[in-house]
Amino acid sequence: DVPAEPFIVRFETSAGSIDVEFVPEWSPLAVERVRALAELGYWEGARIYRVTEEYAQFGYSGRPALDSVWIPAGLPDEPTQASNVRGAVSFARGGPGSRSAILFINRSDNTDLDHLSWNGVVGFPPVGRVVAGMSSVDRLHSGYGDETMQFEDSIAALGNRFLRRAYPALDSITGIRILGAGS
Repeated sequence: DVPAEPFIVRFETSAGSIDVEFVPEWSPLAVERVRALAELGYWEGARIYRVTEEYAQFGYSGRPALDSVWIPAGLPDEPTQASNVRGAVSFARGGPGSRSAILFINRSDNTDLDHLSWNGVVGFPPVGRVVAGMSSVDRLHSGYGDETMQFEDSIAALGNRFLRRAYPALDSITGIRILGAGS
């Protein structure tokens, strides 16, 4: 069921709480996926494995058996209805129908992503926005930058076991709670 109203999810992280309001009007299928994953506790224990000046990205649960189900389960593409400004949250994707479980928080204005054509798909549609805790996003460990991206196969296959060994300073999501209705 597609949620009818916006709702807020609190991501407790090792850097502090981050409250994200997810807005079904912007990307109904993707927001439905977020709600399902939040209810499952999918991201609990996940490492925030890519933190740059532009983005903070997470989405591998850290549990390879679970990731093998959700990461390949792409959603149909939806048009961009909001902008990738600081605090906007969007799904990462690599081509048509590839949005699945990997989210990123825009740490800066990245409005070029609204119209960027990548592998035949235009735009990275935001699904929500940080409504509290942007200071926690700013505190996330960024010392590894994009370096982890070259090891996505290892992240998928070995999960947090690989990330704890290779990137011990990464922050993690320690808890997830749906707080209720948004604005």
